[in-house]
Amino acid sequence: MPITAEYSWEETNASLSVLVPLRGAKPSTSDVFVANEYLKINSMPYFLELDLQHSVQASKSRAVFEPQGLRLFLPKQETGKWGAICTELEKEERLARRQTSVEARHEELRKAKVTEKEEKNADDREALKRSMELENAKKQWVEDKKQHEYAVHEERILDWEEKEKVAAQMLEEEEQQDQPCSSNAASSTETKRRAQRSKQAIFQDPSLPPPRSSNVVKMTFTKTTRPTPARADNTDKLGPNDPERSKPMLKRITNPDAVDIGEQNPLWLKDRADKYVQVGDFQSAEAAYSAAISLDDDEYVDTIADRVAAYYSNRSLCYMQLGCHKKCESDCRRAMELLEEHHARHSHTLEPSQIGALQARMSRLYARRAAARAQLGNVQGSRSDFEDAIRRCAPEHEEALGIDMHKLGALELKLAADANFKAAEYQLALDKYAQAKLIDPTNSALCSNSALCWLSLGQMEQCIQECTECIQLLDQDSRVKPEQIGKILARRGSAYAELTQWQQAHHDFQRACSLLPANKQLKADRDRVGAALHRSAADTSFAQGDMELALAEYDNGLELEPEDPKMLVNRATCLLQLQQYEHCIETCVEGISKLETKPKMRASLLVRRGTALGKLGKYDAGLSDLKMAVQLNPGFAMSLQQDMEAMEKAATACQ
Repeated sequence: MPITAEYSWEETNASLSVLVPLRGAKPSTSDVFVANEYLKINSMPYFLELDLQHSVQASKSRAVFEPQGLRLFLPKQETGKWGAICTELEKEERLARRQTSVEARHEELRKAKVTEKEEKNADDREALKRSMELENAKKQWVEDKKQHEYAVHEERILDWEEKEKVAAQMLEEEEQQDQPCSSNAASSTETKRRAQRSKQAIFQDPSLPPPRSSNVVKMTFTKTTRPTPARADNTDKLGPNDPERSKPMLKRITNPDAVDIGEQNPLWLKDRADKYVQVGDFQSAEAAYSAAISLDDDEYVDTIADRVAAYYSNRSLCYMQLGCHKKCESDCRRAMELLEEHHARHSHTLEPSQIGALQARMSRLYARRAAARAQLGNVQGSRSDFEDAIRRCAPEHEEALGIDMHKLGALELKLAADANFKAAEYQLALDKYAQAKLIDPTNSALCSNSALCWLSLGQMEQCIQECTECIQLLDQDSRVKPEQIGKILARRGSAYAELTQWQQAHHDFQRACSLLPANKQLKADRDRVGAALHRSAADTSFAQGDMELALAEYDNGLELEPEDPKMLVNRATCLLQLQQYEHCIETCVEGISKLETKPKMRASLLVRRGTALGKLGKYDAGLSDLKMAVQLNPGFAMSLQQDMEAMEKAATACQ
């Protein structure tokens, strides 16, 4: 049965403001309808309708959910004070006025929808027309360009033909001027005949061997395998001993992801990976660096060791950002090997500035590998790498590297504390975590692990304090992963839940679920805490005698935890108090089927169902439920004795 909602209102000369408190109602299930002279709000379990004193502008009205409830802003059609929000017309006249207002509002909404559809169709047609005009303009530009090019080349061809004709005419005139006399022609003819006879005599001589027969000689050439576009290849200028240009492709055919010839070029892949690093897309950068390495790291790598070392160095940075510390360590080691090989191969040609740059690169690699080893728990190896990095670095970087190496002391204490935690020595672990925080106060992992120790010891206030400090440190780090914050929020939410501070616990779990949407266990914990929050609000309303609000809160809680025994029993009690006996019986039947392993809760539901059946005059069924409840929970025998006797008498009287 709906509840008539309370409301308060204010007015100015231009508008009305109506505030409707909807405790326990959901915005997603609330329905608001505003006509010029009528207002209706339907938000289970509340219902409110008002016949307004005068007309408002329904099309300009607004509904906003505030912490106090639902607030409506209604502009007036005519300025002035009303004095009262509702009309005092007779019922029949008021209903007719309401019907007219509702029909007018529906017609207005229908026309607005039709108008919106027509405007959308007109906009679509206009956009299509503009697109076609733009396409036609592009086609016309291409045609004009083609005609212009055709005219230019046609003019050139005609000019060339004219020049050819002139040149042919000039050659013909020169031949006519150089033609010899007839005596010279006869002498030349006689000379040719004597040469032919002499040639025939030579080939007819039996002492000479026959001439060799002709044959076709096939010659093949090794094609260049450089990963460059075809327009850049010039095989006529390739030398046989050019190692960079005639190096065979050994591993370049193993990149099946290449979609064009550019992706077979390691330098192009490195440039693209560098751009990915600049925008923070380390996953794509790692893939591009790996493709470049697969193309260049082969048995000829010693000729380009410096370049390939850059691939490994940059990929190690990507692995560090992605949390793949073992791979980062491996890439740093490979990059250092290549740089040492490059230095050994070109030591006699390197200038002092180039040697200094090489040492700086080695220093960065040692520092990066030291950080990776620290994350892997290898404190000794990390300290050794930091020492090597300090020896090779520039003077201005020594202080920063020294501070990082000093923090390894905190890491040693953390590892020892982690071992104490695994051995359930929580207080000893807390002492070591505290000492480590004195060395490295910005390490969020120390606060996180301390919070876990306090949670294991049952000290929820200290756990909440450590989690809050950890979240503050993580919020200051732009490189933090959402999983880290989500885990700490869930831990703090668990501590709040143990202290029955359901509002704070639900807020933490809700934020953790937004950061970790795929974690099903986290969602289950959020629903459990949300159900407890609704149950707490419902219990408060139940104690105050507000059964309608308590029932609404129990319904919201059971949506999250359908098998919560206390809420099932209390919901049945609310329905019984509200005299909704049929709904009470349905709730009890549903709860009894869900609580087969909890006899005391089943007994409570049987008592409520038996009482509801008795109120409906079904005394035999009600008496049977009460007796079954006493069998499941003998403690009910004394309190139910009087009810069973009265129900038994009523059943006998009805027979």
